Amino acid sequence: MRLLRPDMLEWLLILPALVAGWMIQNHYLRRVSHASPIAPRFLALSRRTRARTRAVVLATAVTCASAMVFALARPQVIVAARNPEFERQDLIIVLDRSVSMRAPDIAPSRLVRATSEIRNFLRHRPDAIDRVALVGFADSSLVLSYPTADMGSLFFYLDWIDDDASPLFGTNMGGALVKALALVNTDQRKTQKLFLLISDGEDLGAELDTALSMLRAARIRVHCVGIGSDAPVPIRLRTSGSGESILLDEENRPIMTQFSESTLRRIAETTGGRYVRSSTGSEMAAAINTIVRGERKLVGWKTTTDYRDLYGAGLTVALVAGAVLWLIL
Repeated sequence: MRLLRPDMLEWLLILPALVAGWMIQNHYLRRVSHASPIAPRFLALSRRTRARTRAVVLATAVTCASAMVFALARPQVIVAARNPEFERQDLIIVLDRSVSMRAPDIAPSRLVRATSEIRNFLRHRPDAIDRVALVGFADSSLVLSYPTADMGSLFFYLDWIDDDASPLFGTNMGGALVKALALVNTDQRKTQKLFLLISDGEDLGAELDTALSMLRAARIRVHCVGIGSDAPVPIRLRTSGSGESILLDEENRPIMTQFSESTLRRIAETTGGRYVRSSTGSEMAAAINTIVRGERKLVGWKTTTDYRDLYGAGLTVALVAGAVLWLIL
């Protein structure tokens, strides 16, 4: 243990003064008691302090003063902690940006809720996650952010996705996974790569079988998060300003979209990943966190030492002793 303010120990000199004052008072009370004894029938009504009570007063006063000086000296104790060390990972987020993701069954929309929950996860991501990349897809795929530790860059692209009002038709999950795999193959850092696919499940592409074969050959697991409710819902598009319109077909009837999990389950099962359903959007960040933590690989332990302040304990003892002293007096 160490003291940050050892000079404050000089205040312990107040203890002899307290004891001396108590002894003077005790001597005075004893003389008064002998000089003016109280009749036995009036002892219960007497306010004179008994010897036992006077001893408790001395003990609490000394304890209170000592604890206050102890707190003023700012004591610290060394605390050792044994923390696990995990293998560094890169997270590759593959996000569905197709027009069906604009359905409002998950308020305010599937896509906006997904980007919001991704932000929540990134703000509190596990230490094992070193870098994060972002791939957006609809009929075609686009690498929005290469693997980076700069979360501000990722937030910028997520904001851009939210603000982009252009409807993107078609959904090609296989093409998106191939693009993400190509991104991994060109990365110079050979850290463990963790794939996370977020979609409402619709797939209109023809490259999924090829992508799954490539992923299995590369031994990369793809974890899938499906977002959407079970009921068919229309698709809302933003118009000029803050207006919205319903996406219509050639006969002016609303185009309906419905969540489908079969493709997402197939991707997860084929690659050895996990599938998680998010029917309200609120559980997505926790689901992503669970998936990522489940992929961590323990590589060792690290022992760290730190100093912990003890002045709080001294103040607590002083407060309790002071309260007892106040009740007695």
